[in-house]
Amino acid sequence: MAHQIIKPLPQDFHKICPDIWNTVKHAEFAKQFERELYSGNRIAYIYQIDGENIAEISMVFDADDPDYTVAEERAYISHLVVRQEYRRQGIGRELVHYITDKAIEMGYRELSIGVDLNHYPAIKLYVDCGFDKVIFVGKDEQGEYVKLLKTL
Repeated sequence: MAHQIIKPLPQDFHKICPDIWNTVKHAEFAKQFERELYSGNRIAYIYQIDGENIAEISMVFDADDPDYTVAEERAYISHLVVRQEYRRQGIGRELVHYITDKAIEMGYRELSIGVDLNHYPAIKLYVDCGFDKVIFVGKDEQGEYVKLLKTL
């Protein structure tokens, strides 16, 4: 199986992302995602196997939250999702390494991420990938979460 990581154009959002995550159920986030793609505040990368869309990761440059983003210094990984049937195969790890390399190429010195405290596999993945500093622990309408930081 041949895989590749592509950077889709903003206008391809509606064709690609519904293959990976439920853009209807999460319509408000999907609209925000699309606005940020068009404005250049978000870039997304899609992991494909034999042309099939399997996973997505994106980076945001201004999250309007100084824990997540600092101009030209810290970017935010806002969305990593791997289709259920492809999880635990190293795809998420590969995407985290890929976007880390992209952040370094862009001149960023730090990456941040937020993760639900009860999502142990995700926390382990991010810690294993170098997100080793806790910068915030809190609670919102979706539950308890932690913000992690990685120095590049």
